[in-house]
Amino acid sequence: MLYPRRLTGALAPFLKRREYLAIVGPRQAGKTTFLELLRKYLVEKQGVDEGRIAVVTFEDRRLLAQFEQDPVQFVQSYAGEGVRKGYYLMIDEFQYARSGGQHLKLVYDTIKGLKIIITGSSSLDIKAQVGKYMVGRILTFELLPFDFGEYLSVRDARLALIYRRNNEKFVEPLLAGKPIKIDNRADAFAEQMIKLYEDFAVWGGYPAVVLTRREREREKVLGEIYDNYVLKDVKTLLQLATEDNLHRLAQFLATQVGSLVVYQNLGQAAGLDFRNLKKHLRILMETYICREIRPFFRNRQKELSKNPKIYFNDTGFRNYLIENMNAMQKRTDTGAIMENAVLARLNGLEEKSGGINFWRTKAGAEVDFILHAPSGILPIEVKYSDFREAKVPRGLVSFIESFHPARALVLTRNYWGRVKRGKTAVYFVPLYYL
Repeated sequence: MLYPRRLTGALAPFLKRREYLAIVGPRQAGKTTFLELLRKYLVEKQGVDEGRIAVVTFEDRRLLAQFEQDPVQFVQSYAGEGVRKGYYLMIDEFQYARSGGQHLKLVYDTIKGLKIIITGSSSLDIKAQVGKYMVGRILTFELLPFDFGEYLSVRDARLALIYRRNNEKFVEPLLAGKPIKIDNRADAFAEQMIKLYEDFAVWGGYPAVVLTRREREREKVLGEIYDNYVLKDVKTLLQLATEDNLHRLAQFLATQVGSLVVYQNLGQAAGLDFRNLKKHLRILMETYICREIRPFFRNRQKELSKNPKIYFNDTGFRNYLIENMNAMQKRTDTGAIMENAVLARLNGLEEKSGGINFWRTKAGAEVDFILHAPSGILPIEVKYSDFREAKVPRGLVSFIESFHPARALVLTRNYWGRVKRGKTAVYFVPLYYL
């Protein structure tokens, strides 16, 4: 069964444009399935004849060899005369193609009426092989594991509908700076939403994990995904003789989620000198395992000179690394997990914004995330506790007094609300509706 993904809507305006499309993201995030979902969308929603769409994979080495030897004839063998009416060729696992960018440019310049959509499991590969040759000719999008809304579409259709309505009520208006009507009250659906959100935060959003119900099987699936990363992506990119250093680094990072990076401690834990540590970290990020967040300053030089925080793009992956898949009630790291889960969702909103930072002062005031929204900076504080009134956290008060943003957001466990702090409108929203 095909489950809806947000990316379909994001791609829709670009499906009839001339530029090719690249979909990048981690292995097992559903890129292959997404191409089938996209094929269905083109046929049912955009009226494209099914005979003018082909999906191939470069895991088929025979097809890969044909493309590498004669890319133009390879494409024409599928499109034929259909190019005159418009033809869609989707190529999965494009990162296996040597000189892929040069070949794509040749096809782009030679054949008109053709739309190629490629996928790749490493942004490093796509950037290196494709980006420099296809400047202005290709648009890149990310497909990450399921977010909570997509998770609900699999687990509970009724709650998925409630999620969509509440999400639409505040996310887009908040980013755009439009008025939002919110009453101060507890969320009527908190009990059901919290139960599922906590399960999602423990096990993460990899489709194969979400579609598996038994815990022992889910843990086995997560383990296979981890091995797949190390053996197929990271190990190959780093040209490692052993993945032991990488495993120790990933495990240590998993225990440090939400904390400032201390490179000396990371290097000691992983057994790596500084140069190799930075190389390993870069590959962990390029293969979508981790995400680096840098501090917010008005002075850009200062921002780049301070230590970052590192989060995981999937909380289930993080919990597997620390060998703790316990339910939230049995954990001592609930705050870190929820902070990481929010960051993973903000990743999906970043295309609509200008980046994500965190804020921290020498005096100890801190705000979890600063989202650069189209309407201005948006400070976001994660407080996974039950609220009974709209009380602004102290760190957020300090930020508001220093930078005077038009809006601020507190993500709660159960509470909707709105207060004014000076000229800043502070909104309180249950974090599962983000």
